[in-house]
Amino acid sequence: MHISGKILIPVGIALMIIGGVMMFWGTSDGISGMEDAQIYDGSGGEMELSGYSESGYLIVVMEGEYADGTDYADGSRGATNLTEEDCELVSNFTMINSEGVNYFEPACEISDDTSGGDGHIHIGYICKDGCSDGTYTWETNNTGIEIWDADMIIGGLLQILGAGAGGSISCCCGGFIAFIGLILGFVLKTPEQKMALAQGHQTPGVMPQQEGTMHSVGNHPGNI
Repeated sequence: MHISGKILIPVGIALMIIGGVMMFWGTSDGISGMEDAQIYDGSGGEMELSGYSESGYLIVVMEGEYADGTDYADGSRGATNLTEEDCELVSNFTMINSEGVNYFEPACEISDDTSGGDGHIHIGYICKDGCSDGTYTWETNNTGIEIWDADMIIGGLLQILGAGAGGSISCCCGGFIAFIGLILGFVLKTPEQKMALAQGHQTPGVMPQQEGTMHSVGNHPGNI
C-alpha cells in the first residue's frame, strides 16, 4: 500500500472515533444537566435556594392543561391563557422569605412553554429580579408544583445539539479521509512497485549496453 493510504486511513479512523466519543459524552452531559435543572418538586413547605441572588429564569409548573385544551404555549398562537379556575388558584400561591416577602409571580398568559406532551403547564416565575440565598416557604393550597431552571435546560439542549453536530461532522470528515486514503493506497504505486514494473517492461534477451570504446570485429584497437 502507498504511504498516503497508510497515513490517511488511520487519521480518518481516529477522527471517526473522536466524533463518536464527542457525541456520546456531550449528549450524556447535556441530558445530565437538564435533569439537574429541576430544583424543586413538592406541594408546599420549605425550599432552599442559592445562586440566584442577582437574577434567575426559574419557571414554576404544575399538572394541567391550558384553556385551549393543550399543554404547550410556544407563542405560535400568541399568548395562551390558563383556565379561569387555574388562574384564580395560582394567583393565591406564595413563596415568601424569612421577612415575609413574596417572590412568586403568577402568570395567567403564557408564551414560553415549548415542552408539550409532558402534561404540565407554566403557571409563573420566581427570582426574576433575584432571590437571596436562604430558606423560602411555599403555600400552594396542597397543589403539587415543580420548579425548573430554564437557563440550565437551554444550556443542556445547546450542549446536546453541539455534541451531535460536532460529532457528526468529525465522523463524516473521518470517513471521507479514510475512503480517500483507501483509494490512494491502492491506486498509487510504491517505489518498489514502480521499480518492479520498470524491470518488467525491458525487452527480453537484450542486455543493457555499457558505455566504452567500440571495436570492429577482427581488428585491433586503433585499426579500421
